[in-house]
Parts: sequence; structure tokens; C-alpha cells
Amino acid sequence: MQECLAFLKTHLTHGYLELKTSFEAMKQFNCTFWDIEDLALKNGILPMRYKRNQHTLSTHDQYSLFESHVAIVGCGGLGGLVAEMLTRLGVGSLTLIDGDTFEEHNLNRQNFSSIATLGRYKADVVQESLESINPALKAFSYPLFLSLPTHENLLHAANVIVDALDNPSLKSTLAQWAKEHQKSFVHGAIAGYYTQCATNQTLETLYHTPQEGAETKLGNLAFTANFAAAIQSAEVLKILLNKPHLTHPLMGDLWDYELVHL
Repeated sequence: MQECLAFLKTHLTHGYLELKTSFEAMKQFNCTFWDIEDLALKNGILPMRYKRNQHTLSTHDQYSLFESHVAIVGCGGLGGLVAEMLTRLGVGSLTLIDGDTFEEHNLNRQNFSSIATLGRYKADVVQESLESINPALKAFSYPLFLSLPTHENLLHAANVIVDALDNPSLKSTLAQWAKEHQKSFVHGAIAGYYTQCATNQTLETLYHTPQEGAETKLGNLAFTANFAAAIQSAEVLKILLNKPHLTHPLMGDLWDYELVHL
């Protein structure tokens, strides 16, 4: 790969690696886009699409994200947004798990739902969309409803597990599984104007009795989903880069926020 590296170094634009150069290197050296990205970041070369990350995230940070794997359980309002943000940040591998399909009532907030995607599996649509954003991404789609321990093999490779589910019972089960297997876990939930987030917490105090999600009564709004997904994405990034995560002064690692006070 030394010849490929030399090619990249002599074809930078203002010190950055452009997509067209990566695609040309793929042809010349018979390798994948992932190979090019790995070679570049490993040698301190930053792809142009991360230019606006720079000064907040170093090239070393970008390589750490590139080597990371995140599992997102639920690819709807929260999960689809988290998946896109992590892809744009440069996370290298995503496992996408959701057995649901897009329906009309998703159009108010779920960023990959559209007239064209109605009836399709959310996990498959999200995978295709993410790969068009970042060709270096390794995205794995599993259009199924997670059941533990039956599907636990889908979670073992992940550095972080993101809870973007709307099923309280499954949320608690997933959180407990993450704790038992020493996996970092980021919980998120929304309902109406209300958002909730937790890191590395079991959820038995929240969902200690069988119940429906609060969103069945309060609904879900686009800006609430975006807010919660942004917090979840930030927490995932901080876990992957070993930065301090947020701590609510009253609730420790669990916090909630009401966007509109009624």
C-alpha cells in the first residue's frame, strides 16, 4: 500500500483527501473505499468531508471513530437520526436492527421516511441512505425485531449500544443485557415535548411495571426527536473517544428535559 499512500499524498487538495482522489485510488490500486480511508487516517490524512469536524475532532479522533462499531436498536425517529449523525461524524461500522416498516404516520419526524420508502423495512432504507452519505461506512442491516438472548450475536461486536426503541419492556431487557455483557449503553426516549437520556444505566426504575410508552398518549414531534437524538449521538461520541459524558446535577447519569413548559 506504500504506492497508494504516495499517490494520496501527492493528490491532496489544500491538505485534504477529496472523494474523487479516493475513487481514483480505488481503481488504480484495486482496493475498496474502506481501504483508502483506513490508509489515509492511519497516516494522518484527513478526508475533505471531515474538514468541518477539524479543530473539534482531531485526525486521531477521526481514526478512533472510524475503528468504532455502534449498534442501533430501532431505526425510526431516534435511531434513524442517530445513525445519520454518527455516519456524518465518521463512525466506521453500524449495526442497524429494526423489524418495522415505514408507515404514513412516520412522515412527521423520521428523516428517512418518504413517500418512496413507505412499506419498506426501516433498517434497509437507513443502510442504503447512510452508504450514500459515507462510502467508507460498513453498515449492517437486520430487519427483525430484536429478541434477547436469541439475537445477542448481533450486539457482540459493538462498542456502544444505542436504545432507540419504543417498547419499554425491550428497552429494559436491552439495558440489562448491556450491563451484564459490559457494553456501553445509551438510552433515549421521547414523548410530546419531553425527552429522556441515560448512559450506562439499567432502566428498571423507569420501567418497573408493564406499560405502554408515553408517546402513545403524547405523540412524537420532529424537533423533540432531533433534540434527543443529538444528545444520544453526543454521548456515543464521548464514550467512543473517552471524553466525560453529561451528568445531570440531580439525576446522575439519567436526565430528562421538557422542551416546552406547559
